[in-house]
Order: sequence, then structure tokens, then C-alpha cells
Amino acid sequence: MDNVTSGAARSAGLEQRDDQSLHSEKGITIRRMEAGEEAEVRRIGRRAFDGLESLWVGKPKQAVVAVKDGKIVGAILYKFFQSSGRKVGYLDYAFVDPDFHGQGVGGILYKESADYLWNQGCDALTAVVKDDNVGSWGLLLKNGFTRVSLPEIIRQFGFTEMLRQYFGTPFCIGIGMEYYIARNDQECPSGKGGSVKQLAVYGLANLLLFCIVLLRIQKIVTALAAYGVILAGGIFIGYFTTMFSKRQWHFRLNNGGGLICALVNFIGVYPMVGNWYPDRYENTESFRKEMGINGLAGWIFVLVLSLAPFFSRHVFARYVGLISSILLIYRILAFYPFESFGGGRVYRWKRWVYVLMSLLSAVVLAVNWMQ
Repeated sequence: MDNVTSGAARSAGLEQRDDQSLHSEKGITIRRMEAGEEAEVRRIGRRAFDGLESLWVGKPKQAVVAVKDGKIVGAILYKFFQSSGRKVGYLDYAFVDPDFHGQGVGGILYKESADYLWNQGCDALTAVVKDDNVGSWGLLLKNGFTRVSLPEIIRQFGFTEMLRQYFGTPFCIGIGMEYYIARNDQECPSGKGGSVKQLAVYGLANLLLFCIVLLRIQKIVTALAAYGVILAGGIFIGYFTTMFSKRQWHFRLNNGGGLICALVNFIGVYPMVGNWYPDRYENTESFRKEMGINGLAGWIFVLVLSLAPFFSRHVFARYVGLISSILLIYRILAFYPFESFGGGRVYRWKRWVYVLMSLLSAVVLAVNWMQ
């Protein structure tokens, strides 16, 4: 998608195509999903996603599909929001059959789907994507999307429409996910700012969420101090690992999933995800190693803190140990919605390191439980 291209030019291009086919290139045909193909699209979608995410892929009502060798090999599910006379197209799910990865299907599918939605009269397009899912958000950025902050969503759509987008998409429950916007008339500002601003927003967001936890705690100042040490220490450890990298890294808060975080904090502790991210991603072993070490260092830090009650009986140490033990569980789960805490990075780097990490965590958690 080229935001500079006029809507008239896009329409002219589509008028040269038939009613169903939108584009054909390199043996890949992009067209609208036909009646009776819903089950096949859902089947491919569930193959493309791992774990719990696969269960979220429902029977699509509207989709653009990619066809190769006579079979559907990918799809983008979408829906529309109407607000104040404006039409917003939301890219709900985007996936390619794992057997057809690396064949250029995704790039063509994203571009033609975006062009199709623009030609449906959309004033803006939106999407929600996981933090390290560069396969999806990389294609969004190439097609004119911008990763945006929550205040920027309000600025673009207004408060009421922001709520409609927040609760009408997985954004409210998408832990570790981020929001993307493309506008038809101009580039959308990000509003996220640099690492310093993101660190401040991360701290403020989790401070507000932890206030829910404090409702059931007597030693409020002590618990708050313990939580602050854990979060700040995790940020520093993550930054320390980036100092040995040739890449540029930036801290970023993932602004998705706030509703789930708030609800969990009524019975436990669940911070919003913030992490260090490289300026570029690579499908190389050295890159996976850097990402894995970053996740591993965060796990080691939390593991050590979870042992604090063994070295001190002070109430501060008990809070540090208790909160760290909870976060340790999140750190060793490499599937959604926990993978953004770092376990997913370790798993994608070295399976045996991840297994060892999980076993050691299980031992420490068992010892803490028996104490």
C-alpha cells in the first residue's frame, strides 16, 4: 500500500480485475473468500498459529485469500468499524499456511488486502500484532502502518471510537500486543516516543495496575518498593545484555492486554509487558542468540530474587520473593499470552536451554512452596 497513491488510482486498478480476483503474481492469486470456503480458511489459520492463539481463529465472515496451485494458502480476515462518518478497516487475523512460508505469499497478501480495503472506502486501517512477530508487523510497516500509543489512537479516532476499537478487537486482552494504524490521506504519527518516554509510561502503567494489588495488602509501601525493585532491575538487566550487541535497541511498552492485566491483579500480580527490542530483526542464529540471551538474563534475575526469603526474613524480602516467584512462572511459559515475558525468546534460541530453565524454575518454585 502506498499512502501517496490516490484513491482514484487504486479504484482504476481494481476495475481492471474481475469480481473475485484482486491480483495475480508469481503463481499466487489474491481474491475475496468465496461462500463455502470459511471452514478451510479457519483450518489453515489454526495451523498457522501456535497454542492458545489457534483457538481464537473462528469461522471468518469476510476475508481476502491467497491461492496457489489451486488451494488456499493464506488469508487476511477483516471487519469494518463505522464512526462519525468514517470507515475503519480492521485486519483481524493474517496468516499463511506453514507449508508455504518463505515463498512470498505474505508480502503479496498484505499489500493486496490493504489495497482492497482502501478501495472499500476506508479512511483508516488498523491491526493488532504481537511484539516479536516481525513477520506480520514488518509487512504492516512496509504497507504504510505505524505502531502507535494509546493517546495517539484517541487523537486519531476520538475517545468513543478508541473504546470501540479497544473492546471490539483483541487489543483489550492481547497481552504483549501493539496497535497499528494506517491513514488513507497521510502518515499516522506514532506518539510512542523514545526509550525514556516508554520507560516512564511502562512504570506509570504498572504502578496504576499494582494499586489493584495493594487493595489486599497491609504493608503497602513495602510491597510497592519490592515491585519497583523487581521491575526496575529487570529493565536494567535487559539493557545490560543489549550493550554487547552491535544492533540498536529501544525499550517499548506493549500497550495491549491492559484489561486482562487489571483483572488478574485482583487475585495475583500481572504487569503489562515492556521489553528491549532491536531496530532490525534477522532470521539468523546470531540474532536468535542475542534475543535468547536477553530473555535468559531476565529469567536469571527473577530466579535469584525469588530466593530472597532464604537469605532474609525481612518483610521486604518476603514480598520480593513472592512477587518474583509469580513472575518466574510467566518467564518459563513460551506460549501466548506469556511468551512476551522472555520465555519465547529463549525457546526460539535453544530448546535445551529453555528446558533446563524450566526445570530449575520448577525446583525453585517447589522449594518456595514447601518453605
